[in-house]
Amino acid sequence: MPALPILKLPIIVLMKILRTIDIDTIFPISLCSRKMYYLVKNFRDKTIPLKLRIDGEDSRVEVVTPEYYCHQVKVLEGKSRNIERVNINSHLVPIYRSRKHLGWKTYWNDRVKGLQSIMEYILDLFGIKNVTTIIVTPDTMRLLDVLKERQGNDYELVSCTHLSMKQSHFILENHPAKILRICGLSSNFPIGKYLQTVHSLSVGSTLSITLDDLLNMNCVELVLVSNHFTGAEIKRLLQHWAIGGLRRLKYLSLWVSDLNMEDVLGELTHTRMTEKREYQCKIGRSVSFSDRLITRNDGVVASFKYDQQYRRVEFGVWPDSEGNQY
Repeated sequence: MPALPILKLPIIVLMKILRTIDIDTIFPISLCSRKMYYLVKNFRDKTIPLKLRIDGEDSRVEVVTPEYYCHQVKVLEGKSRNIERVNINSHLVPIYRSRKHLGWKTYWNDRVKGLQSIMEYILDLFGIKNVTTIIVTPDTMRLLDVLKERQGNDYELVSCTHLSMKQSHFILENHPAKILRICGLSSNFPIGKYLQTVHSLSVGSTLSITLDDLLNMNCVELVLVSNHFTGAEIKRLLQHWAIGGLRRLKYLSLWVSDLNMEDVLGELTHTRMTEKREYQCKIGRSVSFSDRLITRNDGVVASFKYDQQYRRVEFGVWPDSEGNQY
């Protein structure tokens, strides 16, 4: 069967065809020619909101749908076998369809340059304004300079590896992304001064941190997985919030070694919640609150709960990150 001369079709027909192709097909079709690139870019279905994520650990760029289905382009470093080459941002790149990984594989002399080029190509093709999330490794950190130049700190930075002291300071001083989700900063990293500048932070490793660091922090959301706090320290934090401290704080999750709920809440204005409420935060999962409601001296309310099995306290100030009121 002869190939369909799609570029010779009437523009109205062509527009209807391009609006029906799925997201996974848009990328390879756009590589056919510059004319096809601009046709696909302008006439594709634009009703689906898309996000772009860079995974430096698995070396891929992903287009993510609202249902969290990922359409991925893999970036590999090194020579390839004799396969088709296409032009991506003025680079002649070997590419082939990977049935095993359900995506496209591309080969580059420089893997980081490849991730950047694929990122820029897809952002423009799909009209996505910013990168939503980047997962970095020590050898892909130079991508952070690219993101900083194009979109400031408006993205989520994830690190799944334990960082050295130098790498920890480098990220927190030079690239404090709006959301920082770090598996491990260097051992006993002194986080105190950075709690003045980071917006939302989750850290899996044990940090060097004091109660004064928490009382003076300027975070919006903070999750510390490995540090232990006492019930007395939690009491001080809640009392400080209740009289007007920690004005930016919206969500807090800490590990507590011992906590007596009545003692911690005794001097605060609080009531029992009458129904379960879902609380949305940027840094973590949705949280179900059904325990206590604390009222600040200006009338602002926050939900508080203590999970005795896992020894974690969670504190969420209403409205939540999506604007939901209590």
